Amino acid sequence: MLTNSATLETRRLASPSLRQEASYPRFVSFVAVGLGCFDIVRGVVHTVLAGSLAVDVSGIDVSGPSGRDLIVLMTAFGHANFITAAALIQAGLTSRMASLILLSVIPLALLIAGVSLHYWGADLQGVGVFPGMNNMRMYMLICTATVATALLLRWRRRPLNRGA
Repeated sequence: MLTNSATLETRRLASPSLRQEASYPRFVSFVAVGLGCFDIVRGVVHTVLAGSLAVDVSGIDVSGPSGRDLIVLMTAFGHANFITAAALIQAGLTSRMASLILLSVIPLALLIAGVSLHYWGADLQGVGVFPGMNNMRMYMLICTATVATALLLRWRRRPLNRGA
């Protein structure tokens, strides 16, 4: 028996979990997939191109005794980019709510890392340029703005329960 699309849409909206999923704006998924694709690029930069970029772009001296440690840390960061990319793309393709959760957690995790870096490295002198810092600031801004906008739009769409 064939059913028309209106009947399928009615059934979909009758499900509480799907109705809640539909209450989040669609752009949340697009942002999650877009940032996931950007994370793939970041993963390649921090793993496949780690050695040449550390020297040429960041200005880090990897010829000294801690050179290998610096490359290990850079590639460890790169593999985390691949994991984040996979999570963002999968969430973006399947669930707006999961995308929103990931987009909320990422800036918090980066904020904790930044506070920790400031605490442990406050008296250390660095030699690297790290041009990716501006990219990370934009990444955090995109995540935060997306979450704030999505929650604001969802809050404004909710019907008021007057006299209930």
